[in-house]
Amino acid sequence: MTKKEEKAAFTLAEVLITLGIIGVVAAMTLPTLIAKYQERAWLTQFKVTYSTLSQAYLRAYQEHGVIKNWGLPLDNKAESAKIVAENLLPYLNLAQDFKQNSNHSSHNLPIHYLGLNGKKLATGFNGWESAHYIFALANGATVGTLDFLQDEVDDKLRVLLYVDTNGGNGPNQFGKDFFIITLNTKNGYPIITGYDPWNSTQDGCSRTKTVAWYSGGACATWVIATGNMDYLHRELNSEEWSEIQKAGDIKE
Repeated sequence: MTKKEEKAAFTLAEVLITLGIIGVVAAMTLPTLIAKYQERAWLTQFKVTYSTLSQAYLRAYQEHGVIKNWGLPLDNKAESAKIVAENLLPYLNLAQDFKQNSNHSSHNLPIHYLGLNGKKLATGFNGWESAHYIFALANGATVGTLDFLQDEVDDKLRVLLYVDTNGGNGPNQFGKDFFIITLNTKNGYPIITGYDPWNSTQDGCSRTKTVAWYSGGACATWVIATGNMDYLHRELNSEEWSEIQKAGDIKE
């Protein structure tokens, strides 16, 4: 073979080294890409579910007025939950209606959930067994009526809902696919807000701190206000939490 006929080529060692480098880079970047994809999926599912419930709540308001006018017998939470469902469900595309949860059944939905800190919630948390009325939306989310709160000062009534945005599929964790939201009113208009059961601070959406029985139970407040899940990557500070509290102020 003459010099003109010679062709450049990679040796086997060079090929193996190149493939090894590609493998190392892939191993380093793939988990990050998967995590970003999963976070985007959680966020999208929350936004779709939030929008779906907001539209139904608005239409229920147009027909029945604010929640305090819905005639809820607050001494009977099961009946109150049934009335809330009867007002909302006509405007929702359902996959399944589990109806009143009189027997405190989980309906094969998760009982145990994790906090945002990755730890199992306190033993007093019963998951879907504590929901009074449960239904599943066509987009895969499951919603349950949790409780009713009446403000002693302004007599305003709020309805708390559990929302599992992917219907029980993993990770079953506060701030990722599981949230508490509130059917609320602001200036006489229906809005859906997040909820912080005990403490209106950033600790309610923390990866490291636990407030009462949960870690991350107030994260819906952040997602609704900002449209992101930054709390998955860092601890929120009091200043920015105060700002979203003001933006989502629910006092009339």
